[in-house]
Amino acid sequence: MKAGRMSSQLTQLTNRTDNRVHTLILGGVFVSQLALGASDAELSACSAITDKHQRLECYDAAVQKPSGATKSPVVAISDNVDTSSSRSLAKPLDVTPLSKHWEIDPESKNGLWSFRAHKPNYFLLGRYTDKVNYQPYETYFRAVNDPNIGLDNTESKFQLSFKLKAAEDLFGRGIDLWFGYTQQNYWQVYNKNISAPFRETNYEPEAFVTIPTDYSLLGLKGRFVNLGFVHQSNGQSYVLSRSWNRIYAQAGFEYGNNFSLLFKPWYRIPEKAANDDNPHMTDYMGNFELVASYKVGKHSLSALGRSTFDFNRGYMQIDWSYPLHQKLRGYVQFSTGYGESLIDYNHHQNTFGIGVLLTDWM
Repeated sequence: MKAGRMSSQLTQLTNRTDNRVHTLILGGVFVSQLALGASDAELSACSAITDKHQRLECYDAAVQKPSGATKSPVVAISDNVDTSSSRSLAKPLDVTPLSKHWEIDPESKNGLWSFRAHKPNYFLLGRYTDKVNYQPYETYFRAVNDPNIGLDNTESKFQLSFKLKAAEDLFGRGIDLWFGYTQQNYWQVYNKNISAPFRETNYEPEAFVTIPTDYSLLGLKGRFVNLGFVHQSNGQSYVLSRSWNRIYAQAGFEYGNNFSLLFKPWYRIPEKAANDDNPHMTDYMGNFELVASYKVGKHSLSALGRSTFDFNRGYMQIDWSYPLHQKLRGYVQFSTGYGESLIDYNHHQNTFGIGVLLTDWM
């Protein structure tokens, strides 16, 4: 009796298992036909067959039947699946040169405490001026009293400029804190009569915050505003001393990937009359600066202008750079006006120089 019951239970279990297997097979066949393109009529005809073995053979024949066009499987994506990363991989954000230079977008961030280019870095092998400024050095040349001793019209000029980020994303608003330093040197390298000295060196440390913006103005896209403090001096004393301190705001604009515009007005922090070596600095160096940069293929053009608000006096500099070798670029600079350097702040001249450039405005 016990053996009979066990045999009966085993038979029932086998039949149930066989039915489940056939159900799984039929389910798989049904899914397969969706991918391979079996018709609904063929499936209906197969489902009407009572014998399970014949029914399975019918399904096999239906899904294996050649068709003229094979349909691609359709994959459905749930609405609650986050596809933002897929979109970013398929279409990466376009980081513009201006954004990369100032690290405006999250994709352009490069971390803290590493050196980046700030203003252009260049070396003019030769810089010619049409009018040498002897006035600040009159006392020296008068004391020497030698007609062979003087300043050359041709000298070299170079600028080193870098910045580094001290803090990032302040107050959760993408605001960055920077420290910058720019040094500009005028070197009488070809003047052997006076031992080829550095005629003038300007030191310019600064601190500023960069605030991202997103607005349009006259077709330009406003990308950031800098708010900062800058000290500029030539490290001299007495009659050769030149220095001033300013607070400034600088707005950065761009148009596509090829054009950028920087507008920088400032306010000179007043000094006591007894300590002010150059009280009329603003009358010549101006109240604001405007820098426009434009890229044409592998060539770069830029124009820097400074002026007083009444446009009475000012300064203009035109730059052109072109590729030489890898990141080294040829560089041509022309300037006219007052204040190319601090020692020449009240001296008008026209200059022309040629050399090499390592980094540009953007």
